[in-house]
Amino acid sequence: MTKSIETIWQQGFIDDKALVAPKINDLYNQKSNNIVDKLHRMFKINIIAIAIGAIAILIVLSALGMPALAVFTSAILLMLVWLGKKQLATLEHLDKKTSSYQYIKSFDTWLKNLIAQYTRIYQFVYPAIFLACIAQFGFSAVGQSIIQGFQMDFPNIPVLFGVPIVFSVGVVLIAFLLSYFASAIYQLDMKPIYGREFKKLEEIIADMEALRQ
Repeated sequence: MTKSIETIWQQGFIDDKALVAPKINDLYNQKSNNIVDKLHRMFKINIIAIAIGAIAILIVLSALGMPALAVFTSAILLMLVWLGKKQLATLEHLDKKTSSYQYIKSFDTWLKNLIAQYTRIYQFVYPAIFLACIAQFGFSAVGQSIIQGFQMDFPNIPVLFGVPIVFSVGVVLIAFLLSYFASAIYQLDMKPIYGREFKKLEEIIADMEALRQ
């Protein structure tokens, strides 16, 4: 009986002994390696960019008379660089001798774990940087002028540590929202850079799984 092209394709992908299998497997091996290598390079470039940004922020903010904010922000960014390099090191342990499907699934698992870990970290990073910026602004001449003007206009508003309580409540609320929506914000940060490659990765895995069925 004549086999359909789809049947031959599926059997070739599953059965390494089939004549068409080596070509199909080689194709997906190449696709898997290409997407993984490209994302690996992009992660490295991103880490370098964050490191350069940390140094630039340290220099610029220090020059502008905000050394505390400069050191705090740069320290957080350098911590992210250290974590990023540590995660990339674990990527080297993926077994490239396995099948293309197993290899790319292992990479996909690694990637999802990486995103989950960074999402948890950014739940603290986003509000921490926001609070540091607000504190710096509050101690500045402009910030003090705003606080004093508000106190003169609304003298009955309770004050906590020299700051009108409505300001404190507003700042805490925004910090909470930044933490709560950290995952969505992080996804928005990644989409312009990695969006296309993540989509390609999903498509390759979907194609492989469809052929294996």
